[in-house]
Amino acid sequence: MPSLKILCLASILMLITSCAKMALNTANGLATLGSFHSAEALPYGAAPLNQLDIHIPDNIHQNETRPVIVFFYGGCWGACNTINKENHTFVAEFFTALGYITVIPDYRRYPDHHFKDIMQDAAKATEWVNHNIQQYQGDSNQIVLAGFSAGAHIASMLTLNEHYLSANTRQHIKGFIGLSGPYDFEINEDYQRVVFGPVSAYPNSQPVNFVDGNEPPLLLLYGDNDTLVLPRNIQGLSQKVRQLEGEVTARIYLGMDHVDMLSALSIPKRHPKILNDINQFLNNILSKQHFQSASTKVKLEALTTIKKGTLYDFNKHHCTLCLTTH
Repeated sequence: MPSLKILCLASILMLITSCAKMALNTANGLATLGSFHSAEALPYGAAPLNQLDIHIPDNIHQNETRPVIVFFYGGCWGACNTINKENHTFVAEFFTALGYITVIPDYRRYPDHHFKDIMQDAAKATEWVNHNIQQYQGDSNQIVLAGFSAGAHIASMLTLNEHYLSANTRQHIKGFIGLSGPYDFEINEDYQRVVFGPVSAYPNSQPVNFVDGNEPPLLLLYGDNDTLVLPRNIQGLSQKVRQLEGEVTARIYLGMDHVDMLSALSIPKRHPKILNDINQFLNNILSKQHFQSASTKVKLEALTTIKKGTLYDFNKHHCTLCLTTH
């Protein structure tokens, strides 16, 4: 018979999961306030999970094109929880509010699939975007890959390892944005050994091993309270890029944990500094007209002001440039 301690632990885990789902539902519900429209469940491959959603800002004009963000969600490559593109509408609201076409793909995951299949799907989705996004007013010459946690790992592998994408698609990748991403990590969990095995293949799973200094600009965002992805990941990758004279911006936000970094993109917890850092990075790397309408700017400022004045105190979250290993 299960002990009381085990039953209590199980109840706590169920409560945490329930709360996380409620928070996700709230974030996605509020995201519907955003001014964007979507083309959903578009197939990029033959597998059931080979589908993607495209989110388009409402303020786009006829015959206008916009740069494209391709965002890969996390979830321990499938081992942590079951989430899909539909659970990340709030990410689409964030980037479309800044004026970008936003693509969120699903992909095959553990336990049914391992690293090779995961990366094959991610590459297929990116190739599909390069060849088809023009139909949805996306500028295929300006694509930025982005992701959170395991999704940041996936997107960084596409960015750094030239093996995955065609030469034509690679030249259209203008940058990478990683939130709480593992780029230089020890494979020490049982599921990781399965996902990335055999042991001889471990080095091929580490983004840091594919830096050559010629990669597009990288923006690495990390919370100093993150206990799931260790600081060595952002430190190791940023140092390697700098050593080879590449371009990287690494920022650490005090008081933020692993999930906080993703939540910071949502309306309920939008973090003005993270918003500004991402927006500035994109403005710096992309060639574009000043397409962001005055109404969009007012909306972003209003959302930030409302949260600062009511539910959330962002003053304790400062941002520092991560230049050293300290």
